[in-house]
Amino acid sequence: MKNILVAIDRKKEAEQLIARAVEIAKLSKAKIWIIHVTEPDPDDFLAREAGPQYVYDKRSKKRKEEAATIQQWVEEINKDKEVEAEGLLIEGPVVKSLRNITEEHHIDLVVAGHRKKNFLYSLFTANKKKDLVDELKVPLLAVPLV
Repeated sequence: MKNILVAIDRKKEAEQLIARAVEIAKLSKAKIWIIHVTEPDPDDFLAREAGPQYVYDKRSKKRKEEAATIQQWVEEINKDKEVEAEGLLIEGPVVKSLRNITEEHHIDLVVAGHRKKNFLYSLFTANKKKDLVDELKVPLLAVPLV
């Protein structure tokens, strides 16, 4: 195993997922890729839709904070000389973006969080985990989130 992708959705769950990936990376001498998929770049003129300026400003600020947070996680991991890490902030649809990254960077394992939802919730929402399992051609480690 050479490359492990950590798919981060929420900041509060990241530490759990990163810790699990670091454990596995130390055992297999793998590189960790920390990925967060976000909305299209609000600074990109072509990605803009009609709307008030404050919406773009807010989205742009959020995106810059997300990029800085990913960079902090990468720097923290790289302090430990046993594991190498890189971070990417990707824009676009989650499943498609993760599939493309796994192919592009030759990912051997994807680490993602899993939170149990009730039956009614699953009836009215898209099941991204199932879509991810169906689309990826690599193993997916679903870490139960507390």
